[in-house]
Amino acid sequence: MENKPTPQNTPHNMHDEITLKDIILKVQEWYRLLLGKWKLLLLAGVLGAAIGLVSTLSKTTTYKAELVFVTAEGDEGGMGKLASLGSQFGLSLGGGSSSAFGGENLLELMKSRRLVEQTLFDSMINEQGQRERLLERYLLRDTANITEETVPVELQATNENPNYRQDSLLAIIHQSITEEKLSVARVDEEKAFINVEFNDQDEYFAKAFVEHLTDNVTSFYLQTKTRQSKENIQLLELKADSIENELSKAMVAAAISKDQNKFVTNTQGLVQSAKKQMQAQMLSTMYGEVVKNLELSKTMAAHNEPLIQVIDAPRFPLEKDKASKLKGLVFGGVIAGFLMALWIIGRGAFREMMGE
Repeated sequence: MENKPTPQNTPHNMHDEITLKDIILKVQEWYRLLLGKWKLLLLAGVLGAAIGLVSTLSKTTTYKAELVFVTAEGDEGGMGKLASLGSQFGLSLGGGSSSAFGGENLLELMKSRRLVEQTLFDSMINEQGQRERLLERYLLRDTANITEETVPVELQATNENPNYRQDSLLAIIHQSITEEKLSVARVDEEKAFINVEFNDQDEYFAKAFVEHLTDNVTSFYLQTKTRQSKENIQLLELKADSIENELSKAMVAAAISKDQNKFVTNTQGLVQSAKKQMQAQMLSTMYGEVVKNLELSKTMAAHNEPLIQVIDAPRFPLEKDKASKLKGLVFGGVIAGFLMALWIIGRGAFREMMGE
C-alpha cells in the first residue's frame, strides 16, 4: 500500500497557505465579534463625538486677511546709455542691485524681522475710530508666550538705544507671526502675482497688519531699488550748480576784461580778454552737457522705477475660519469607533493566538 503524503513531508504545507475562503471566514468572524460588542462601539463613538464637539467649540475663531499684489521691474535696457554718459563725470548709473529682491527674495523680505517690527510700531484705526499701535493691541490679548517680565515699561520704535527686554519680546512676537500667522507665496510660479495671507483672532488687527506690512515692504523696496539713481542725480545736480556758479563768474570776468580793453589797439593786451571769453565758452559747453545728463538721468530713473500694484486688498467682513460642529461630531465619532474596533479585533486575535 502506498504511503499518502503527510503535511510534514509535502513540499508545501497546505495548512500555511491562506486562501480566499480563509479570508472571507476571518472577516465574517470579525464581523460577528464586532456585532457582539456593539454597545462598546456605540459608547466609544458617542464619547468620540462629544470630544470632537468640545474641541470644535473650544477652537478660537480666526479671520483671514488676504492681499494680492503684483510687481513689475522697470526697463533696464536703456541703463547702458545712461551709464556711458554718466561715466564721463565719474558716475555709476547702472542698476547694480536690480536683482537684490528678485525671485524669492521679495517673499522673504516680507517676513524679515526689520519690516515686521516696523509694522508692529505703526498705528491703526480701531473700532472706536481711534489710533492705536498694532504692537500694543497685540499685547493686550496675545500673551501665550509673553510674561510680565518680558514686557518693557515703554516700547520704543528706535534702534538708537537697544533694549534687551524689548528685543526679546519682539523676537518672540516675530517668530509667532512668521511661523503661525503670516504666509507669503506666489499665486503662480510663472506670474508676478504675490499673495499675502494673515490669520488672526482679531479681525481689525489682521486687516491692518497686512496693509501696513505691504506698505512698508513697498517703501523699503522702492527706496533700495532707486537709491543709486537718486544719489547719482543728486551728484549731477551739485555738479550742475557748481559749474553754473563758475560760468557766471567767468562771464562777468570776460565782460569786465572786454570793457577794460575796449580802446586798446595792442594785440597783446587782448590776450587776457580772449582767455576769459574762452573759459566762459568752455564752462557753458560743460554746463550744457551736465544739464543734459541730469535730465536724462531723471527720465531714466522714472522709467526704471519698479512698480508694486495692489490688486486685491482685504475688506470687511473678513473670511472666518471656524471648524464645523457637524464635522467635529462625525470626525470624533468615526475615529473613536475605528480605534475601538481595532482594539476589539486585536484583543480577539491575541486570545486566539494564546489558545484562550
